This record gives sequence, structure tokens and C-alpha cells, in this order.
Amino acid sequence: MKRVKNIFVAAAMLFLSTTAFAQGGGMWNFDWNMAFPMGSTTDFVNQPTLRGFSLEGRGYVTDQITIGGIAGWTVFYQNNGWTQEPVGETGTIHGYQRRYLNVMPIMVTGHYYFSQGSIMPYIGAGLGTYYIESRDFMGLYYTQGKDWHFGVAPEAGVVMYLGSSSNTGINLNFKYNMAAKTKNEDTYSWLGINIGITYLF
Repeated sequence: MKRVKNIFVAAAMLFLSTTAFAQGGGMWNFDWNMAFPMGSTTDFVNQPTLRGFSLEGRGYVTDQITIGGIAGWTVFYQNNGWTQEPVGETGTIHGYQRRYLNVMPIMVTGHYYFSQGSIMPYIGAGLGTYYIESRDFMGLYYTQGKDWHFGVAPEAGVVMYLGSSSNTGINLNFKYNMAAKTKNEDTYSWLGINIGITYLF
């Protein structure tokens, strides 16, 4: 819990600094994140998840460009039921297998908006780190991996405000998340479909 607390304190500091330098305001996004495993991630979990959220702050540096930061938490889960796995050259282990993947990104983001108004399509990317913790349960026992990964997250989306004079809207985006291989952990990747509320300040 202490590690999680430190992560969100760092994210809050990033957001506050973004708001401080932003010229001409910015926006907050509160998103629900859906995720679909890709690549080698499917070797560990191949089920999509609806359990994710993120908080993002974006500050305008020009009329069409924002710089900001994002933090979030997504949980992948897969239940393989009763199964067996090889141990060594001749042995096997039997048990009820469950797998979890907890992902927490902390990233600096940049976005370009093609137009200003009630509908604002954009492209962008995040650059930073993912803290990823995996657990592979077999009965009462489990193996665990955890590490910080360098990560990138290109995305495309649209902000749709609820009226010409409203400062509240809907944010919808598609994001490819890639957490690079580390010394102890594999590469992870997934497609995110994210939707939520945008508040313009």
C-alpha cells in the first residue's frame, strides 16, 4: 500500500505542475479503461478486462497542443480452472489456476487537436513508466513478478463537449500500451479503449 500511495502522490505532483505552467487553461479527464491483451501478454492472460480507470490532466501550451500527465490502474484476471502444469522433466503439478496482472502507468503526455469547438479529434502519446505486478496462483501457492517498465502509449481520440457553451464533455480514445522488457520481466502490451468525462478549466 505504501508503494501505491507513493505512486499517486507522484502523479498528483505531476498534475499540479502541469496546471501551473499551462497557458490558457486545460482539461481533466476521468476515464473508465477497457483493455485487450496483445502479443506476448496473451501467454499469461488472454481475457479482456473492464476493470480499469485513469486520471489525466492536460494543459494548453498552444491553441492546438497540450502537455500533461496520466496515472491509472488496470487489473487483468484469468481463471483457468483445474489444470496441471509440468514441473522439471517428468513431474506435474495439479491445482486451481488463477492469474492476475496489475498495471499502473505514470506518464507524461502530449496531444495535438485537429480542431477547436464542441467536437475535437486528436492524436497523442504518453511516455513514462508502467509498474506491473503479476501473480500466477496454483491452488494456495503462487509465483509473483513485479517491476517498473519503460513504456510508450500512442493514442487517437475525440473530445465531445455537451453543448457550445459547456465545459463538460465526453472523452473517447483508443490507446496502444507497450511496456518494454526488463531484466526480470517480459514485454507486456494491450489495446485500451477508454471513455469518460472531460472537464475544461
